[in-house]
Amino acid sequence: MTFAELRDTVLAADLCASCGACAAVCPEDVLTISADRPVPELTAGAAADACGSCTLCTDVCPGRETAVPESERRLFGRTRTVEERWTGIVRNTYSAQAAEPRVKDAASAGGAATALLVSALKRGDIEAALVIGRDTERPWVPVPRLATTVDEIVSCAQATYCITPNLQLLRDAPYERIGVVGLACQIEAVNRMRNLPERPAVADRIAFTVEIGCASNTRREGTEHLIENRLGLPLVDVTGMKYRAGQYPGEFTVWDREGDRHSLPFHELVLEFKKFKTYRCLACPDWWSGLADVSIADGDPNIFRTSRETERTEKASLLITRTERGQELVDAAVAHGDLRVTEETFVPEESLGLQRKRHRYASYAAQAPGRVPEPPVAGEKLERPLDDDELIESMSRPR
Repeated sequence: MTFAELRDTVLAADLCASCGACAAVCPEDVLTISADRPVPELTAGAAADACGSCTLCTDVCPGRETAVPESERRLFGRTRTVEERWTGIVRNTYSAQAAEPRVKDAASAGGAATALLVSALKRGDIEAALVIGRDTERPWVPVPRLATTVDEIVSCAQATYCITPNLQLLRDAPYERIGVVGLACQIEAVNRMRNLPERPAVADRIAFTVEIGCASNTRREGTEHLIENRLGLPLVDVTGMKYRAGQYPGEFTVWDREGDRHSLPFHELVLEFKKFKTYRCLACPDWWSGLADVSIADGDPNIFRTSRETERTEKASLLITRTERGQELVDAAVAHGDLRVTEETFVPEESLGLQRKRHRYASYAAQAPGRVPEPPVAGEKLERPLDDDELIESMSRPR
């Protein structure tokens, strides 16, 4: 039974990335994963022998094997060099902003991902966008959505710093052209699907992929801790929530039944969330997978410092095109007046999120060789990985 192998090699080792890919490709529909329980499990009543000889769930799982080199050879005809370890293979680099004010205002940073989705939808390139929204009854709970209107996409523009299995929604999606936004692990899972000799049907529904840089994701308990213990607000009183509301770089903000606003500075969110990580997130080898058509991050390389200094800066996104399809998406969005871009240079050494992942991965790989996923390319040397607190402080001194 393949699920037993997935359970023994990935789940038992705490290496589940909570991406939902296994449930998306299961031909017998015996696996499920949800925001309330973000690890795959057998659906109620599923027969123990339902898997037969099927290996799809392990074939697409990025938890232990990300398969980045294999995916790069298919996408680019080569694998990245050691010098490209943390950037991946790059076509063009831009500073980007959504041209439409309401899109930019809704976003955490420049709104580039939202603008690309909106532009593609308006042009008919996609029928739906796989994004992260909010549970209508529990606004602090993130849920994946297949947005089919501009308004729906814009309503999901905000960043979500919480584990949200999204790929499962592809399984029964009634659309043939879907734009997918995801994190490194989710994009790796999509590419593992595409690497198979016989692609699962869900892989052919994906029109393009956009990935967001990720220093590490957080269990939902982290968000609930901020609301209940830091803001002193019962969860039942929450009527709305955003991780980065208000003036850039934003504040963790919750609204109660009276319409009152309760907020914490973003830099406090970063420090509090450190207590609520999974092993797989902490041991993750990738800030970006480098396998999406377009990769995006906040244009400010150190939002933590900006938040702590209450410094005001212009909202912008860092945008990297990797594939021909990704370049076409950006060019079309610019041509149709949905996105503004200028050429930019990305300096990995200045990105706090990327460096946090770099140092953390080196530390975990040294502590538990063989238990963490392999890096996309071997050979990087980091003599003394810094503790996360030490790294944050050393990179966030006042300017």
